Amino acid sequence: MEMSANKKWKMSGSTLSFKEWIDRENKKKEPEGNFIPFYGTADTSSVSNTIEDTLKQSRENIAKTAGYKEGVDTNTIFGLDKKIFVFSSIMIVGSLTYYFYSRLKKKK
Repeated sequence: MEMSANKKWKMSGSTLSFKEWIDRENKKKEPEGNFIPFYGTADTSSVSNTIEDTLKQSRENIAKTAGYKEGVDTNTIFGLDKKIFVFSSIMIVGSLTYYFYSRLKKKK
């Protein structure tokens, strides 16, 4: 069971009069700024269209400023040129093979 406003005022120990205190408490409950309540019954298609348009514009701006390409570049693997990636992979595999071969040879 919820307490009455009068009991809450007495328990708060406020120096304000009851009328001033209740007005202040009511103002606390009111939303501030340009708040528009959304209850789910409004037409959401215009909101979703606005959001989609904003996202599309921001993607276009990012693509222009960041050099983002829409198409897939077939000359790269993990952002590296294919030739550099293959050469690096061969060097890594070769060095690991030599390392494990030399350790195996030392055990014998």
